[in-house]
Amino acid sequence: MYHFTLNVTFHASPTHIFDAFHKPELLIQWFAPGNVQVSQIMSNFTEGGRYRIQMTEPTGQQYTLTGEYTRILANEKLVMSWAWEDNDEESIITTVDIEFESKDDNTTQLTLVHSGFVNEQERDQHQQGWMACFEKLAGIQQSLE
Repeated sequence: MYHFTLNVTFHASPTHIFDAFHKPELLIQWFAPGNVQVSQIMSNFTEGGRYRIQMTEPTGQQYTLTGEYTRILANEKLVMSWAWEDNDEESIITTVDIEFESKDDNTTQLTLVHSGFVNEQERDQHQQGWMACFEKLAGIQQSLE
């Protein structure tokens, strides 16, 4: 199995960055890489709750991400399963583990570990996707305050 770890610093409080990972009005602004847009979000943000996020490319092609929130510690930790509904391969379920660490009142160190990939290509595609999403998140962080 393959995994990757990303460490990112955001200039916003852990509360605001944590909110960006579960509030639909914030997720819609950043939770799709590049010019892909979030077109639908359904979420039951509780431990054991499920989520479904639909993303749409400019061409109209859609992708649907689903999973379950397995651990929620407000402003500290978020763990969730991750699977693509429309994956041509077997339904591969991976795990996203995110820690939010306060460096000061307006700085958050985020550590994301995405694990369970069956090959390097899938791992690398997801790593690039997360980095592109985090660029968008950094761009909206002022609206989080």
